[in-house]
Amino acid sequence: MKNYKQIILVLFTGVFIIMPISLMAKNIDLSTLPSRDSVQLTIYNSEDLTLVRETRQISIKKGQNRLQFSWANTRIDPTSVQVEFLSHPTQMHLSNSTFPHDKPQMLYWNIKSTLEVLATVEITYFTSGITWQADYSGILSQSGKTMALDSFVTVTNHSGENYEDAQVRLVIGKINLVERVNELVKQASYKNDQIKERKKVMRSRIAMNMMSKSAGRYEMEEMPGAVMDSIDTEKQVAKDSLSEYYIFTIEGTETIPDQWAKRLRTSFAQAIEIDTVYRYRPREYGDILARVFIFNNDKKSSLGDAPLPEGKVQLYQKNQQGSLTYVAGLPLKYTSIGDKVELNTGADPDIYFELVNMKNWKDNIWMHYRKGNLYRRIGDGHMTIDHRSTVAGWNEHRAYSQHLRNFTDKAIKVEIRRLISGDAVVKSQLEIKKHDFQTVDIHSSLSVGEKQELKYEILTKKGRNAKQNQVTIQSL
Repeated sequence: MKNYKQIILVLFTGVFIIMPISLMAKNIDLSTLPSRDSVQLTIYNSEDLTLVRETRQISIKKGQNRLQFSWANTRIDPTSVQVEFLSHPTQMHLSNSTFPHDKPQMLYWNIKSTLEVLATVEITYFTSGITWQADYSGILSQSGKTMALDSFVTVTNHSGENYEDAQVRLVIGKINLVERVNELVKQASYKNDQIKERKKVMRSRIAMNMMSKSAGRYEMEEMPGAVMDSIDTEKQVAKDSLSEYYIFTIEGTETIPDQWAKRLRTSFAQAIEIDTVYRYRPREYGDILARVFIFNNDKKSSLGDAPLPEGKVQLYQKNQQGSLTYVAGLPLKYTSIGDKVELNTGADPDIYFELVNMKNWKDNIWMHYRKGNLYRRIGDGHMTIDHRSTVAGWNEHRAYSQHLRNFTDKAIKVEIRRLISGDAVVKSQLEIKKHDFQTVDIHSSLSVGEKQELKYEILTKKGRNAKQNQVTIQSL
């Protein structure tokens, strides 16, 4: 005997009720229905929303049938529950669904059939309380040039329902259904007492349309006809620029009981090529020279089948003895297919780095004389002392030296990014490139044991001397 309760079908005149032997006279929860033939969970994490699709075989009599369905002690959304006949759809018809007022958390499906048959039905509904979280385990080779990456998701079930042998699918991407629904509601003319109900209906329809799709990559398109018909159809819906999403199917099936969490392996990449760069970017990494591991989410890296969800990476490296050394626990940002993953491991004690402000001075100073409304530059021979004059403009110079030394056993690449506000000029013999209108990049490389001084001057124009809000580069 299996350890779950026996199930029988009780047939009355024109009525059937699914009921376990031990609960013959009691209401039936969803969990006590006959065993599912299959169940699929599509989990949309950011909205705490899971689409459940399950198939069951139900004995149907010719004529009128009534199926009792209860969602007591679960987090199922009763307004989302639907039933569809997968077999004999033309011989069976759902007349209506009724909610008995004296029996809360229950509905009846009234079904009319032209034949007596064992029918396959699909029940779909939304539930909350099922979430997932991604995490990764990376092992760098001793050389640091390649990495093996294990990807996992931990699925946690607090829905009130047990799901046995479930196919698990994850909605990965940057979508916000709440904002999308609010956008639609604003475009339509609803009274205040209608807005809450319309939001709920639209949210379910949009999510159902999105999460019912097969695995693959999608963009959030304009609303399906069923939703558009429910609002002012003359209104246009603008596409969300952050609308890419991906439905990822975990191989095989898993049993996820209520109040349990299960960690599932989603992928494994054996030898990802790693590019190591040392970066000085205070806005991103703080005031340090950060060691950053970079790789691509693409086919060449044995990845690229799906976006990489946001999660945490536990990073290790093989040492000369063949054992593993812990490197760091690092956050991994959501990464689309084809984009780069950048893992900041912090400062490397084997790299000496110091930014030295060598000298500061001012010149090209202009004074404003109120009497006569005149501007004169100090040093042009026309300067007079006047307590009513004020400084109207000047140039500010700062000379820097970036001190570097490589104490590792490998050659390294260094990237220094400086944010320079205002109308400024960067003067140097180095090869300096503009990153954007207020940011410059200095690239260098150091061999094993090499020491470098990267010298440059920043001239910033102040007051009336400033003509534009951007940086230019001047070679010396």
